Amino acid sequence: MLYKMETEEGTIFIDKSVIGKIILEAVEQFGGKVLLSNHKGKTSGIVPKIGVIDDRNFMDIEVGEKGIDIRFYIVIRFGTSINRVTEALIERIKKNIELITGLEVESIAVVVTGILSKQMVRRNIEVRR
Repeated sequence: MLYKMETEEGTIFIDKSVIGKIILEAVEQFGGKVLLSNHKGKTSGIVPKIGVIDDRNFMDIEVGEKGIDIRFYIVIRFGTSINRVTEALIERIKKNIELITGLEVESIAVVVTGILSKQMVRRNIEVRR
């Protein structure tokens, strides 16, 4: 469990898998040009296709004093703009988390672990906002 809040109507629980699903949907908007990966650049393969995500390997989600801190890793296919992809991911994830959960987002860090063409070229580019 990531977040718990008591209200007059009952208790609200938000799990890390909810945030993970929001991140996964944002990545899927690029139609296969962006893939979730772990910190070493290994992509998730079939896992996202069946709707399950292992947030321990592919993303770090923590609740801080001012809001949620998120760090996740991606691989981008060659020819795709790193700047365009990372900015769009950050905007969409921030908007959807605040809209769906009502929680504030303090920071989102997208780490590009590699560029994929015929072979994987390792990178370590972090974009944070």
